[in-house]
Amino acid sequence: MTQIISAAYLLVGLVVLIVGADALVRGAAQLAKHLGLSPFAIGVIVVAFGTSAPELFASIGAAVQGETELAIGNVVGSNIANIGLILGIGGMLIAIPVQSKVRKVEIPIMVALTIVTMVLLTDVVISRFEGGLLLAFLVAYVLYIIKAHSEDIEHELDETVGEIKPIWVDLIYVIAGIAGLGLGARVLVLGATDLAQSIGISAAIIGTTIVAFGTSVPELAATARAAMTKQSDMAVGSIVGSNVFNLLSVLGVTAIIKPLSMDHTMDWHLYVMLGIALLLMLWVIVRPVIRRGFALILLVVYVGYVIVSYAVNPAGS
Repeated sequence: MTQIISAAYLLVGLVVLIVGADALVRGAAQLAKHLGLSPFAIGVIVVAFGTSAPELFASIGAAVQGETELAIGNVVGSNIANIGLILGIGGMLIAIPVQSKVRKVEIPIMVALTIVTMVLLTDVVISRFEGGLLLAFLVAYVLYIIKAHSEDIEHELDETVGEIKPIWVDLIYVIAGIAGLGLGARVLVLGATDLAQSIGISAAIIGTTIVAFGTSVPELAATARAAMTKQSDMAVGSIVGSNVFNLLSVLGVTAIIKPLSMDHTMDWHLYVMLGIALLLMLWVIVRPVIRRGFALILLVVYVGYVIVSYAVNPAGS
């Protein structure tokens, strides 16, 4: 497969993933409205899960095709992109206030789970048992979010998910979205792995940069839309929730299907993922609003990360 064809596969896969994720988010958000979930809960559970679906399907596809490093790299790179790129762009669009509960509880939970994941990867392997452990954490997290934010149900959901449609319409959106994600993931992984091989870049680097950016596009759309409509709860919730879902559901489900392994050369990517999460946590504790100044810092960190990624693993090396 030539580089042009590989790149075309990669692009088509990304487009199908984005369209599928959008359909899934629309249908799932409507179902959540039927259930009376709060905006933050929708951001964390519904939008975050929906926008993490590309990472899930891409990682499963990569693992099934034997590219487990690409699967792990996709999650790590997506978490870095979600904070550095996506939240950075959101903060450049509009000042994003962060609620006290989010600053003191949800973001620290995200950081703690990042550390847990890094501990599990000290032996560079996530086994099926460890995958099951991550899924158990996910169930506990979802139950906590629903309970902790039950008092926020009176928020104005109409601006978030629009007019309620019949449940069968929502289910069609969800099913179509899942189908699109499955197809897009397969094409994406095929194009990404062939492109990586043809230009001499490791699948792990392709996963942490190109694939991670592509699968983070739904988060970008969701965060930008939430920020522009002044739904800051959903803007921050979708990022925090997406990172948690990436760690727990994407790695958990993928590891259960096929145990994951990586090379020690990926260790520094894990430290960047933890570092940018800590940077966000420390900032919002001191200043509970993400403004353009800090958003620019996040963007610079992300761009620097991408440049270094390719500098330490140049094409043909």
